[in-house]
Amino acid sequence: MKILISGATGFIGRFLLDALLPKDHQIYALVRSIPDRRLGPDIIQLTCSTLNALDEQIDVFINLAGENIASRPWTEKRKKALFDSRVLLTNTIHKAFRYPPKCVISMSAVGFYGVAREDIFNEETPPKSGFSHELCAAWEEAAMAFSRAETRVTVLRLGVVLGVGGALEKMRLPFLCGLGGPIADGKQWFPWVHIDDVIKAIMLAMTDQAYAGAYNLVAPEQIQQKHFAKCFAAALKRPALLTTPKWALALIFGEMASLLTQGARVIPQRLEEQGFKFTFKQIDKALLDIEKRHSI
Repeated sequence: MKILISGATGFIGRFLLDALLPKDHQIYALVRSIPDRRLGPDIIQLTCSTLNALDEQIDVFINLAGENIASRPWTEKRKKALFDSRVLLTNTIHKAFRYPPKCVISMSAVGFYGVAREDIFNEETPPKSGFSHELCAAWEEAAMAFSRAETRVTVLRLGVVLGVGGALEKMRLPFLCGLGGPIADGKQWFPWVHIDDVIKAIMLAMTDQAYAGAYNLVAPEQIQQKHFAKCFAAALKRPALLTTPKWALALIFGEMASLLTQGARVIPQRLEEQGFKFTFKQIDKALLDIEKRHSI
């Protein structure tokens, strides 16, 4: 298959390339400038300006690009950067295709549902308002625009993706130092998914015509943040005693602190109805697996 990936050098992109390259696909990577030396010679590099010159139809476009939503406070400048790296870029890529791809697999996030503790969110549950919902909704709308050209579009609303690297790596040092623990009261929901299940879902959506529309890509086990903290500390053989107060997060992160203190309870209803089998259903086993890989 001919596969184009945006965000190929990111956390998910690196794992996806490891899965795709041995399978004799022709891989194209959308980059800001050529050459991007983080990519190997067997990957054809394109920019948005050169994509239009591609004189063949892409079988699958996998849209992973987007700046980290939780890396900095949500200033107005930061909100624009988050919007541009997702929505504007997706629209630009859409316009750049000479021939529409047969299939588009685009990322989104459980932030689509907004900030809420009480409700249980499947794919049909009305979301709460707020910046995270507005950003994800606009991103999904940009991806779904591909379907007007008879392209099959799958949108994956990701929970916190756990693997060697990514968000877990940023949390690793505080927990190793015994400084990890619950955030605020720890009762906020922590929708998560192992990187192996993310790659598995993407690979299935590439070929299975039944995958269309939006899916919650989160593990079926619904846990609160304090349970995650306990399991991560246990995997590292450390205590999880210290609590990060809500006021401190609000002081540091402003509006973005809601992502850490008000997580929604999200279930993978459509995936399970479609027969998707999660490799990692329990957080303790997922974290132990990742820690084992980290030590190799």
